[in-house]
Amino acid sequence: MYDSLIDTIGNTPLVEVGLSENSKVRILAKLEYLNPGGSIKDRAALSMIEHAEKSGQLTKDKTVIEATSGNTGIGLALVCSIKGYKLVLTMSESVSLERRKILEARGAAIILTPSHLSSDGAIEEAYRLTRENPDVYFNVDQYNNEANWMAHYHGTAEEILDQTKGQVSMVIATMGTCGTVMGLSRKFKEKAPSIEIVGVEPSVGHKIQGLKNMKESYPPGIYDKRRLDRIVTVEDEEAFETARLLAKQEGLFVGMSSGAAMAAAVNQAKSIKSGTIVVILPDGGERYLSTNLFSTSDKKGSFRLFNTLGREKMDFVPREKGKVGIYSCGPTVHARMHLGEARRFVFSDLLCRYLEYSGYQVNHVMNITDLDDKTIEGAEKSGLELEAFTKKNIDDFKNDLGLLCIKPANSFPLASDHVDEMISLTEKVVGKGMGYEKLRSVYFDISRLSSYGRLSGIRLDKIKVGSTVDLEDYEKENPRDFTLLKRSRLNELKKGNYWETQWGNIRPSWHIQCPAMAMKYLSSNFDIHTSARHLIFPHHENEIAIAEAATGQLLANYWMHCGPVTIDGKEVDEENRFFNIPYLMEQKLTPREIRFWLLSTNYRRPVIYSEERLEQVRKTLKRMDNFIETLTLLKAGQNFSELDHLINSIIKEFNAAMDDDLNIAAALSIILKKIKEINILIDNQYIDSQGSEKLINVFKQINSVLGIFSFEAHSLDRDTQSLIEQRDAAREEKNWVLADEIRSKLELKGVDVRDQKSQ
Repeated sequence: MYDSLIDTIGNTPLVEVGLSENSKVRILAKLEYLNPGGSIKDRAALSMIEHAEKSGQLTKDKTVIEATSGNTGIGLALVCSIKGYKLVLTMSESVSLERRKILEARGAAIILTPSHLSSDGAIEEAYRLTRENPDVYFNVDQYNNEANWMAHYHGTAEEILDQTKGQVSMVIATMGTCGTVMGLSRKFKEKAPSIEIVGVEPSVGHKIQGLKNMKESYPPGIYDKRRLDRIVTVEDEEAFETARLLAKQEGLFVGMSSGAAMAAAVNQAKSIKSGTIVVILPDGGERYLSTNLFSTSDKKGSFRLFNTLGREKMDFVPREKGKVGIYSCGPTVHARMHLGEARRFVFSDLLCRYLEYSGYQVNHVMNITDLDDKTIEGAEKSGLELEAFTKKNIDDFKNDLGLLCIKPANSFPLASDHVDEMISLTEKVVGKGMGYEKLRSVYFDISRLSSYGRLSGIRLDKIKVGSTVDLEDYEKENPRDFTLLKRSRLNELKKGNYWETQWGNIRPSWHIQCPAMAMKYLSSNFDIHTSARHLIFPHHENEIAIAEAATGQLLANYWMHCGPVTIDGKEVDEENRFFNIPYLMEQKLTPREIRFWLLSTNYRRPVIYSEERLEQVRKTLKRMDNFIETLTLLKAGQNFSELDHLINSIIKEFNAAMDDDLNIAAALSIILKKIKEINILIDNQYIDSQGSEKLINVFKQINSVLGIFSFEAHSLDRDTQSLIEQRDAAREEKNWVLADEIRSKLELKGVDVRDQKSQ
């Protein structure tokens, strides 16, 4: 029996969840959606209102106002309805329909702000209204309100310590206003400093409602990064998939941020030997039913890919049935390509191979930038003419593609061969009033394009001066504008590296090159544009702007971006360009191992360089090689009646994984699982030579996508062959001790010995 609904806030239960892959690590979920308002924000809402009442900031004549993505608003609506306060909430128009209905039902007035401004727009509007009407509004200001984290210092943290008797290794919580992690960290560092506090942050451009990436939004004033032991990043789809799994497997119907928190907990459980992880599940799933979180409308067998333009997975629908046009950002040939660049070419190769495997006719265009500041400066330093300098690097580039088993694109257009197209495209942009000339350079006026920022989510007022190229060398009307055509320098005039135009002697900028070549070799609107994540802004944003200004069309319908390669926590880029294919080959890595390493991490995640990871790559490839060799040498065996069913399941499961945004991790897991199943059949002599041939053909089909299997016959040296014959003789004589000794010798030579059971 409670006096008020407010009294039921807190004291939420802990429930063990069976998602840990480590049997020595328990995961306990704190079910905050059992609060009366349906989320952990009930705690903060009550704390902030009561603190304001005690301090005298909130009186009955004032209207409570707050910027919220929904859950804090629901908590405030609950508390204000009971306490008799009027409530106004500013929020992004992208919040779920369920949340808006819940808030309106509880009497809250809602002011929607543009979705592309995210939570920042709502915060700005709440601050503006309070600033202009100080006598009308009390701004709760959850992002700067210490009563926010106090709710968890006095409540959530104490409950966890009581419920677990302090036997906790790690506590994981997502970061929105950061009140939860800030309150937990303060309490645990006082009472149980051994507990590790992990904050979960979404990636840049995320779609997880209620969370913030501190790099792209206003960091909350109460946020202090130093109070966290670790920050981990969770991708949208991983969070969504984990939320779905919790519903199907554990019966826990939770929301997006809860899925993110649990995904982080499952990953962290793999990194510790033993212990207990408490993960905060902040809200329930009912208020996400109008979003795609629990969508079941996917067409079976359809290819879904993550489109950066929209930041979500969507069905791939080509412009022309059965055909796909793909443009990939190619290299700037001023040096040997580094592993970060190689990763994006392996990714585009995987995409093209899978589309071809799926029956599409693919037209793949990859530009080569042989005309820009880097190539001109490189040629000058080397003492070579520009063409001779870039030709050497182009030859190295194509040689590296061959080493990595990357299929050549249908076209490799050179920037230097397409300057006329770039000038023509610039003329169209200027003719539409979107560009201007100043001191014989031509610029794009981004203020004239209202859709600028649609890909990256960038706002014009947040573009940092200096992020555009050649800012110091060229005068612009607005420093945020970008260059289309650059006024030639004296050394370029001297060597003839310039083109005459109506504006003077110029050479094209990097940004005008890609759309000009893409539209020539594909069309003004094509299917897919691929590249690396760090090029989203400003390069790809500028490509889109140029094409839209000139043609009124979107350059590409789908934009796919891969993550970087990292070494010692740093991205491989110009500063560590030495980290390339020749360097890794000097470290005794084969090109096939390099390809597999770059390929085996889902394309949107970073590829991490470590000795442990590379050793795992070697072991996995050796396992695959031994399997294929076993099939190749197989002679005796039975006709397995279920072989066709097994083959169908291999293809079906592989296709399903790859159809899900090229989910390579799932695809490789399926392959290794099937290899294990087939090895058991071989050991029991259930596969004959005809069956082995069928299986080899299946893996050749899969390899047309992956390019990592080796089907070459490996001849054995005389000594190895002799040892095998000696071992066979020892086994015939049932001399198991000698047979085991010889087996050990063979394994030291790298020979994997597999014995079939006798019939």
